[in-house]
Amino acid sequence: MYVLYGRRLLLGLIAVISIVITLKGIPHRPVAGIPLSLERVINMRLDMLLTGRAKAIVNGDTDTLMSHYDLDSRYGQWAFEHETRRSAYLQAWSAARGIGFVDTEVQFRITSIELKGTTAWIELDESVKICYKHESVSESGSDCFGIGTEHLLELAFKDGEWVIRRDWYLDPLDVDASSISSATALSSSFETYVSSSDDFMFPQLTAIPASAYSSPYASGNLSGTTDEADAKERTYLYNRENAVAYANKYCGLAWGCGNNRKYNPVYKNYTGLGGDCTNFASQVLGDAEAGNLPMTYAWRYVPYGHAAGATPAWAQASSLLGFLLSSGRAQRLARGTYADLIAISEAYPAGAIGALNRGDLIAYEENGKIAHFAVVVGADSGLYLLVNSHTADRYHVPWDLGWDFSTIFWLLKIVM
Repeated sequence: MYVLYGRRLLLGLIAVISIVITLKGIPHRPVAGIPLSLERVINMRLDMLLTGRAKAIVNGDTDTLMSHYDLDSRYGQWAFEHETRRSAYLQAWSAARGIGFVDTEVQFRITSIELKGTTAWIELDESVKICYKHESVSESGSDCFGIGTEHLLELAFKDGEWVIRRDWYLDPLDVDASSISSATALSSSFETYVSSSDDFMFPQLTAIPASAYSSPYASGNLSGTTDEADAKERTYLYNRENAVAYANKYCGLAWGCGNNRKYNPVYKNYTGLGGDCTNFASQVLGDAEAGNLPMTYAWRYVPYGHAAGATPAWAQASSLLGFLLSSGRAQRLARGTYADLIAISEAYPAGAIGALNRGDLIAYEENGKIAHFAVVVGADSGLYLLVNSHTADRYHVPWDLGWDFSTIFWLLKIVM
């Protein structure tokens, strides 16, 4: 209850501008510490803003999108332009892939609010669900994927309404629409697989050029032995079904993820230290609840004690790629652009991308450096491969969504 000394507020005076003036100067606090009336006002407006924005983006409705922003502010203009790029990219990607968006849904969780005059700074977690349909598969239903992001928003109160002035977040869809590959996607032949010391402290992240890898395993020679029985035994070490279940449970903020949309607390979150995607991929491979591949001196995570942390091979994208290939844990099926990987060949009648199974990995190379890792978790009704990842969080997202024609994809089959 907030009372101005020497005055009494009129009962029922709960207009938003009055609340803002009354609460001016209140320090940064969790949502639970603000008046219920203000929490309701902000939640209602954010629901309108975020839901309306998501629908406008997938529908390419820039006029509606424009109404959500403070265009009198340079920051508001930048925030609006950023979202128009996202919308243009989605429209270009869906047209190139023969996919039509049919619906979207937004859920969010406010973590803190700070009021400063007629502006509000809000930290929130956003989970977006986007549903789509393959135009070439008329009898199929719609498929849905999820994207999760952490936002720092500045809302401005203008002309009796809250609008977005700034919005900072790690955006997996901020890609130039003109960079979409025009190659036509093929139906995939996707197969469902049935069935400590101080050295381990996390190091400074450094990028290593992808061209630096010259492992004998990169060309497909997995073990230097022709013993088929040994190869067959090794293929059963990796529990693919558990790996995918883990990837779905701990994929984070994205719609569809489990564990109350939180990462596995056993592991450190490296998002602020260069990204958590590689740490997540290693968890999927090596956690006892997941793939359960045996850790090694070079590739391991120590959760407790003075040596707690990850080795470079566990948490750095370039180092993990080098380790998987040099140790024989993975075979590089192919490395190339989107067009390269869907191209028909004698070795891959449905394209190299169709040879991946659930639990395999895709590494994403940009400007000669390995920038990202994702885990293959299944295929949609059109047999388009889907991936999960961290930073930003993805659940059952089409494998190339968020990347452009200049991206080099590494297709990695786990062979242990």
